[in-house]
Amino acid sequence: MIDLSVIVPIYNIEKYLRRCIESIIAQSCHSMEIILVDDGSLDSCGNICDEFAQADSRIIAIHKENGGLVSARKEGLRRAQGKYVIYVDGDDWIEADACEKMLKSIDSKKADMVFYDHFENTGDFEKLVKHGIKEGIYDKKLLEECIYPHMISGDSFFEWQVIPTLWDVILKRDLLEKHQFDVEDEIALGEDAACIYPCLLDAKSVAFERKAYYHYRQTANSMIKQRPGLEIERKRLNLLNTYVGKKLNNYPNEYGLKKQWLSYMLFLTLPRADQLYRDYSKLTFLYPYFEVKPTMKIAIYGAGTYGQRLYSYIRQTGFCEVIAWFDRNYEELKEQGFDVKSPEDINKYQYDGIIIANLFYESRQQIRKTIKEKTDTKIFEIDTEFIFSKESLSGFGL
Repeated sequence: MIDLSVIVPIYNIEKYLRRCIESIIAQSCHSMEIILVDDGSLDSCGNICDEFAQADSRIIAIHKENGGLVSARKEGLRRAQGKYVIYVDGDDWIEADACEKMLKSIDSKKADMVFYDHFENTGDFEKLVKHGIKEGIYDKKLLEECIYPHMISGDSFFEWQVIPTLWDVILKRDLLEKHQFDVEDEIALGEDAACIYPCLLDAKSVAFERKAYYHYRQTANSMIKQRPGLEIERKRLNLLNTYVGKKLNNYPNEYGLKKQWLSYMLFLTLPRADQLYRDYSKLTFLYPYFEVKPTMKIAIYGAGTYGQRLYSYIRQTGFCEVIAWFDRNYEELKEQGFDVKSPEDINKYQYDGIIIANLFYESRQQIRKTIKEKTDTKIFEIDTEFIFSKESLSGFGL
């Protein structure tokens, strides 16, 4: 049996694909197969896959009609023969020794899954992203006591515990097959969460390591930054919520999984509030910032995925006036075309207050501290009590 199957779903990413494949074929692991799944790309991705397949006997190139990420992953998994599986998205890349080290780790630990941290790459900026779980090996008893009660989110909004990504984990193929094939092809938002959490709940032994081998490329085309339209957004969220909700019904309430999942759903919906929140345009405040009113002059601190959508909404609707936009990664963001300024310039502008546009609890605390060190201006923060209220949940249909 082949030790490892590396499955690469691919769609219209010709600019990045060669680096991805080259990072995989350079691995020191020999007992592996590389399955490239061209999901109906309209660019040269199909030709690139064939070129590499002809040059390397370990590579299998699959061409299929476009069916989305879930469909592409399933097609690769159907062809997989490895004892273990990892996914690598076609616009990302992995460290040179990733496969060998992951294989040694999961074999030595005799685990069903091993999770790793990962790097988030935006232009020349690289950030290490860690799971919120302590490093170690967790048998079923420890999973039930230590992991499941905080598996999706922590006590504060929002804190990742197990980040729902399928590309920073190595899994036994039989476990992955059991849950990946169940995920509906139409799920195009939170599709990793729809698979990884059921796998985790079904696993008998799971390990977490404080090592990172995967590079996740952040681009201006990230799904959360796009605005596909009201009906598409609602359909995506409803499909995900319905599918995972049914899955979670199979597990004890004592883990608090439904409450954790609700927190995750709010994490997904808040950046899309302008499209998903019922009668959003009739609100007399900028949801979820109660104190931000129309015609105010404000600054925004935070230009990540949430900050970008919030900035775009305000500029398009004129709800209030954005005087300045700040982020610590302003240099990289400027290169991507965003008019973002250095936090050092906070005192150079006059405004009624600064909005902290970040969904992560710890990041908001750090941003608040940075602002306080530079100015005594009013700070507008997410009203976390309100977003969990009946009024708010009803507005989102949750």
